[in-house]
Amino acid sequence: MPVIDMSLSLLMQHVRRDSDVALSEEDLISRLPQMGCAVEGVAQTREYLCEPCGKVFDRTAAQGAPLSCTHCGTDFRTTPAALRDLGENKVIRLELLAVRPDIFDPGGMSRLIRAYLGIETGMRHPAVGRSEISVVVDPALGQDGSYRPFIACAVLRNVQLDHESIKVLMNMQEDLHWALGRNRKLASIGVYDLDTLKGTQFRYDAVAPDALRFVPLGFSPTQPDAAITPADILTRHKTGQEFAHLLAGFTAYPLLRDEAGTVLSMPPIINSESTRVTRKSHNLFIDVTGTSQRAVERALNIVVSNLKELLPATLIEGVTIQAASRTRITPALDPVRMELRTAQASDIIGVKLNHHELWELLERMGHGIEGATHDNTRLAVLVPAFRNDVMHPVDLIEDAAIAYGYNRLEPALVPTFSVGAPREIEERSVLVRRVFTGLGFHQVMTLVLSNEKQAFERWKLPVDERAVKIENPISVEQTICRVSLLPGLLETLSINKQYELPQQIFEVGDCCFVDPASETGAREERIVAAAMISTHAGFADIRAVADAFAHEMGAACAIRPTEHPSFIPGRAAALHDPAGNAIGVMGELHPEVIEAHGLKHAVAVMEMRL
Repeated sequence: MPVIDMSLSLLMQHVRRDSDVALSEEDLISRLPQMGCAVEGVAQTREYLCEPCGKVFDRTAAQGAPLSCTHCGTDFRTTPAALRDLGENKVIRLELLAVRPDIFDPGGMSRLIRAYLGIETGMRHPAVGRSEISVVVDPALGQDGSYRPFIACAVLRNVQLDHESIKVLMNMQEDLHWALGRNRKLASIGVYDLDTLKGTQFRYDAVAPDALRFVPLGFSPTQPDAAITPADILTRHKTGQEFAHLLAGFTAYPLLRDEAGTVLSMPPIINSESTRVTRKSHNLFIDVTGTSQRAVERALNIVVSNLKELLPATLIEGVTIQAASRTRITPALDPVRMELRTAQASDIIGVKLNHHELWELLERMGHGIEGATHDNTRLAVLVPAFRNDVMHPVDLIEDAAIAYGYNRLEPALVPTFSVGAPREIEERSVLVRRVFTGLGFHQVMTLVLSNEKQAFERWKLPVDERAVKIENPISVEQTICRVSLLPGLLETLSINKQYELPQQIFEVGDCCFVDPASETGAREERIVAAAMISTHAGFADIRAVADAFAHEMGAACAIRPTEHPSFIPGRAAALHDPAGNAIGVMGELHPEVIEAHGLKHAVAVMEMRL
């Protein structure tokens, strides 16, 4: 997991705010693991400021000064004056837990600590006013050629910013891009100086790659040719080059503009220089755009809630989003109501709790309690809008266990006795991993959830009716369970195409198939798949890998010619077991399949059931 640096003095300042709690830095650090936080340690760092965009970096002595800005792309080696040394800072190093993105910054972390210590228990529910700003969404953003249809926005007024709070804000953006946004694919965040914007009717629309010009963040408006087209940003700006793959294949790019036509940003790539946030900014406009509505709305809820904790004088205002399907106001910070059975919590935690004790434990984790049933067997719990991880009553029980203290739970012997042993398929999988590692392949782990386009369309295949479909999917990216490991391998190669060739990767994992004869209506099969990409990868290369694999596994495997839509005609083979059953396929991928994944070199693959 990534590790973040959080200013210890800033965290202590917000934990002690408006209270006389006696808490030393050592006490705080010792308590954090009890709250579910993974502490890497405390470090002395130096802070560096990027003058063009305002981003502040914490760097250890071993890391040294940054060479370039990860936010605006400024190269400090060619423009050393753009980097300013702000001096030393003491930070606590925390391992990011993707399930709790609401505590990635001092605002959210201090809220958790204050509740846990009993300083300020219960649910924090910031008031949301109503701004006059509305955002009109272009229906074209829901089409394949420019698909990024979801947007949520907010206005923050009366903010008081300094270098430290701007650093927190920018780090929060990057951390949420990782935790919720899948590196900006599902959601990306933009923050702007509202006072630089004109009018109240903003537009989020799709524009042609060369339709207009604007100065991207990090470019000086005084430089000649600083204003460039969206297409140029993807090739000339460092951030554009890094995230250009997110717009690959688009015929029109998303753009957010105010009523006067001023560009705020080109999601999910870069903001405009003219709307940059500085210490002089007192009113902010925030947007989150993406391909997953849930990720977009949750990210916005976390940003505004945590900034309210960091800057208590801040006022939150909602923005009207006018989409083709419906009109709504964001952010929606109303809590989610869940019912929790007291007996269920006691059984799972292993401690007898009455409803009063459970009530207190949940309030110490920041939840609100609406009340209990007349017989005190159930609690109506109000889950804050920023708690992205609470989706089931068991998640509330986990919070109650954390508040109770895992260190207070007494170990007990299991009432039944048995001798554990690994399953045969697991032992075989371990051996398979060793063999492929010995053949020079790197192991990867890809997502079990996929979609029809990634699993079938890009592979020139019809939709497999055996694929398990997800009911009410939260994202168009995750609508089915995978029936093959190969799409995930090609996606991995696509993400890593900037690295040197050749590349050889493999995966051992489960695929899911509809099976009416199964108890659950579906079954899992353990699969191994491998892919190799180079300037000359071909059938002979993957055949050699398959032969070596079969030899090392001591398995008899017959290889017979076959035709497959995903492979070049005449360069594919089916794998058969001694009984004549087809157990896999291998060959050289068809150029159309390779191009559909944004790759430019030959790819050979194999896949077989274990």
